[in-house]
Amino acid sequence: MTRAEGRIVGNYALRSLIGRGGMSEVYAAEHRFLGDAVAVKLLRADAGDDDGAPVPAAFLAEATRTRAIQHPGVVRVLDAGRDEVSGRCYLVMERIDGEDLATRLRRTGPLDEDTVRRLGAAIADGMHAAHAAGVVHRDLKPANVMLHGDQPKVVDFGIASYLGAASAVATGRRVGTPAYMAPEQLTSGLIAPAVDVFALGVILFEAVTGRLPFDGFADGRCPQLVEVAPRASSLAPVSPALDELLARCLDRDPGRRPSSMAEVARALRDDTPAERITQDVAAIAPAPPAPPAQAPATVDRPRSRRYAVIASVALAIVAVVIGAIVFTRPSPEPKPEPALNPEPEPKPEPALKPEPEPALKPEPEPALSPEPEPEPRPAADRPRRRRTPPPPPTRRPPQGETLD
Repeated sequence: MTRAEGRIVGNYALRSLIGRGGMSEVYAAEHRFLGDAVAVKLLRADAGDDDGAPVPAAFLAEATRTRAIQHPGVVRVLDAGRDEVSGRCYLVMERIDGEDLATRLRRTGPLDEDTVRRLGAAIADGMHAAHAAGVVHRDLKPANVMLHGDQPKVVDFGIASYLGAASAVATGRRVGTPAYMAPEQLTSGLIAPAVDVFALGVILFEAVTGRLPFDGFADGRCPQLVEVAPRASSLAPVSPALDELLARCLDRDPGRRPSSMAEVARALRDDTPAERITQDVAAIAPAPPAPPAQAPATVDRPRSRRYAVIASVALAIVAVVIGAIVFTRPSPEPKPEPALNPEPEPKPEPALKPEPEPALKPEPEPALSPEPEPEPRPAADRPRRRRTPPPPPTRRPPQGETLD
């Protein structure tokens, strides 16, 4: 248990320690009267700002500027003050139940591209709101991205710089985490939104590949000053669109990076799964459109020719059917050829009354020959036809006579 746990700071009772940094400690706390769950960040009493001014004044001004950022991707600042007992300055923020991105990466390893795109776009949206309010984070890294369900929230604006009306400021001090600092931030202390774009590129590179784009920071060495970041696609299966975006974010020249966080968010959302499937396949040219269908040309043929074609087809079908029937029927047995002079077959004799055989040898039957037709008889031999006499005439009565 730390010395601050269980203490009262302002209107807040400190509970367990959540995290500790080089300049501050973060505690889970509750409002003494309302019971709201919050996070209280205590700064060191001997800390000074970039210009050597006491921290309380600069920190309170920073809290005011951060409070003006109203975006779901940025932690909300609720209150700020100075502890009367210890003299330490504190900042009250909304408490986020979850883990930070650094812990998530240590636990699961690299994330899939869809998850990286979703998280990166949400972070870029929050940072675009911060830049619009004139605040540059200067220490954007996985440990300062809290995961609240599916919504990431950027926290710890303790060393953020306020741009005011200027687009960039020079601090003269190198403040931040070297692995995520832009080259111009390391050399000249120039602070502009481009340094946060570089830091977000490092975060996304680490999330999708499982390693940092630059390493070997021992003995004050800063490889991003002299080295070119490797392509993420050489270390993990990454789509060409995301690979190109990360290379632009990690460019040593801030002028060649995306111009704003809004551009980064659009690029992360524009790529589609269909485009990512063909990352290792050459683009296939679309097939040319099919020509419009044309009506078939009509040929004016004589009607008799059409009938002849129809009749030919019908005859061919009939021939095929007859041939199929003939070839499928069994062939009839051949009949014996008749003799030149066939003899008439004898009629079967009745069994009950057989005829007695003649004693004499029957004469041979004459050869079969057609009988001559009888010649017509002469007129004299013909029988005369009897002539019927006419009926007797009917007697007519004389005039004036009446028949009874």
